[in-house]
Amino acid sequence: MIQRVPRVWLDEPISPGEAEPLARTLDLPLPIAEVMVRRGIRDIGDATVFLDPRLERLTDPMRLPDMAKAVDRIWQALLGGENILVFGDYDVDGVTSTALLSKVLQGLGGVVSRYIPHRIDDGYGLSASVLRDCLAKYKPRLVVTVDCGTGSVEAVNAAREAGVDVIVTDHHEASGEIADALALVNPKVGDAEDLHTLAGVGVAFKLCHALVKVGRRRNIPSSARLDMRSLMHLVALGTVADMVPLVGENRILARFGISVLNKRRSPGIDALARNAGVQQAMTSYHIGFVLGPRINAAGRMDSPETALNLLLAQSLHEAEPLAKILENANKDRQLIEQTILEEAVAEIEEYYDSAIPGVLVVARRSWHQGVVGIVASRLVRRYHRPAIVISIGEDGTGRGSCRSIEGFDLITHLQATSQYLQQHGGHRMAAGLDIREDQIDAFREAISARAREAMAKEDLRPRQHIDGWIQSEDLTERFMAAQDKLMPFGHQNTTPVWGMREAKIKTWQVVGQGKHIRLVLDTPHGPRDAIGFGMGERDKPDGPVDLAFQLRRNFFRGEEKLQLMLQDFR
Repeated sequence: MIQRVPRVWLDEPISPGEAEPLARTLDLPLPIAEVMVRRGIRDIGDATVFLDPRLERLTDPMRLPDMAKAVDRIWQALLGGENILVFGDYDVDGVTSTALLSKVLQGLGGVVSRYIPHRIDDGYGLSASVLRDCLAKYKPRLVVTVDCGTGSVEAVNAAREAGVDVIVTDHHEASGEIADALALVNPKVGDAEDLHTLAGVGVAFKLCHALVKVGRRRNIPSSARLDMRSLMHLVALGTVADMVPLVGENRILARFGISVLNKRRSPGIDALARNAGVQQAMTSYHIGFVLGPRINAAGRMDSPETALNLLLAQSLHEAEPLAKILENANKDRQLIEQTILEEAVAEIEEYYDSAIPGVLVVARRSWHQGVVGIVASRLVRRYHRPAIVISIGEDGTGRGSCRSIEGFDLITHLQATSQYLQQHGGHRMAAGLDIREDQIDAFREAISARAREAMAKEDLRPRQHIDGWIQSEDLTERFMAAQDKLMPFGHQNTTPVWGMREAKIKTWQVVGQGKHIRLVLDTPHGPRDAIGFGMGERDKPDGPVDLAFQLRRNFFRGEEKLQLMLQDFR
């Protein structure tokens, strides 16, 4: 059996007094200012902009490549009454992008159809076969993609042969040949490096912004009537859920969109939140861990159309049954995910040696293709090893999701073992692959051999990063309010993990049928609750305890209080 390896706690030292000017000028607790310094925000001006993101600081959408060409062609279609097809993707980013662009085009007077491919039936992205089906069904004169299409060479050529223009809006890397679309609006192929990290919905927003600006400049009445601010919750949903860096423009879009999400919830979001039991104000946490998984569940378990229709719903009466479908799909996803995880862990515990830095490669015919990526991520967190989880279809083709750790570049090693694969793609930390069932054992041995060589000198102990150290007397509402100024949290602006030395524990309980621990800390401001999910099997240390935790507000039975979300203890 693989034994649990204690985490190495790491923090980034800063110069004594380096954060004091920020703390003093901006009236921040020193640990909060230290977090900002550790994240590269040292200048008072930069810190002020970071703490007060505003829509007026968004840059001109025309900086994106081919934007002017795209806007002119779309306005031609709008004014000419042409059928426009918005073609999206089945994840949260793609679904919110599809909903946003559809709503804006309809608000500008467009004749709009929508299509999102089915994960199992259609596969990812704009393929030629799916495109031809869409042309026959919807008869568009213009296709606008969102969150996909950069590499869809064959599909774009098929559209051109049919006399249909294609505008691609996307944010993915151009890893091979680029589609010869009428316009390719993708920041990754442009020079504006500050826009390279936009999510697909961020690019769609930029297109919508440009359409409205040009429409108003041309005195087109529909553009004057359209209020895009009411749709910003869609931009926040896709941006946060797609885990793009929440800095720069993404931070502005997410911050304002979350504000809209809480001030005037759409019927779809309201129904989704009520079914999930969310009563308090929403944050990026709720997008990432409550709303996002439910929207994603539609594409993972069945049809993404359910999630799209929810976001487009005009009333609670229309939205409520759709939200219930997503709630049930998410529960099904959780059960299936847990079953696959348990089966994968049983296989790993039987065959793998924790002392050997290999790659965890597990495969089975009964596994649902829609959740193997989540299981791979959970295996990485559990074992701190790269993990590849493969679902094998009835035809003997396996589709796998790969997740990695620091120090092991997936794409490099997949390329080196590509003789066993039908295809693969992605980036160094996450990738996908197709493989024949009879090649899996040889592939497992080959990539694990490369891992043993590549990581022989790596410190493979899991790491617990600490953003700052605080005392028990810091656990106050004032401190929490200061932490709130750093929101929204997400990639490259994560929720701070605080370290506390020699915490005084009043009570220590194992709860949730032995799965979790609940602590009560003794602090100068009274007792503070702490919860450690998945830590029920760990032994209680003797004597004082060092804690690593995130500080959050817990809303329960109408009462809100501070709670420590344990990440580790020693």
